[in-house]
Amino acid sequence: MPCIAIVSPCGGCGRSTLTASLATLTARSGVWGLAVECDPQNLLALHFGAEQAPAEGMASRAAHGQVWNTAALAASDGTLILPFGAMDAPALVDWERRLIVEPDWLGTRLDTLARPAESWTFIDTPRAPSVLTRQAVRAANAVLLVLRADGASMTLLEPALQMFDDKPVLAVVNAFEPGRALQNDVLAVFYERLGERLSPYPVHRDEALPEAFARRMSPEDHAAHAQVIHDLHGLLRWIQRQCRLMTEPRTGNVV
Repeated sequence: MPCIAIVSPCGGCGRSTLTASLATLTARSGVWGLAVECDPQNLLALHFGAEQAPAEGMASRAAHGQVWNTAALAASDGTLILPFGAMDAPALVDWERRLIVEPDWLGTRLDTLARPAESWTFIDTPRAPSVLTRQAVRAANAVLLVLRADGASMTLLEPALQMFDDKPVLAVVNAFEPGRALQNDVLAVFYERLGERLSPYPVHRDEALPEAFARRMSPEDHAAHAQVIHDLHGLLRWIQRQCRLMTEPRTGNVV
């Protein structure tokens, strides 16, 4: 039951959108899917149709000594969402101090959840580096590094790759615009640096995504035939294939 942390060193890379989309497509394929929010912006539930950010969530409940997993929500397609919950600035500072002392808090809690063997968990994170992102990475089996085809992501790529210790790193370019020569050049640099760790399915920039979010709809329900939906399906299949390869035993040639 793989757990993937969705991480980026840059803001505005679309981590929450990718987290929600991958969890939704997983659930719609008939596999148990969980989206966990480890971001104090607390907006992940809006990608699943919530009218407002939930006041109750995993972190906000745990910070008050309450049962944290009862904050889970269920989308109509069966996707489970574990929101962060609302926290004011002083409460968030106290929470992050606790997480520094307990670096495996999130992983330990997720391990207690009764999940089917074929389940998938996707963890949304704030911009890295952060205490909360570190929790997500330690809880995950692998990291999906979200990049933009721009100078900021290219500059921050090497420092980002040093954040994940020994966790396997996959990567994807999001909001890609193939009509821009610079973006094609940056994409080529990423392929040269990352090789097979970079998804062959860059997620194209598409107004269907912000439109779906504004309407509190799944992107697939809003624009089923859009290029970006094809990209997301391809990305999910690629992640699943890469994770299977990570767990398959290596065998030598028999002479």
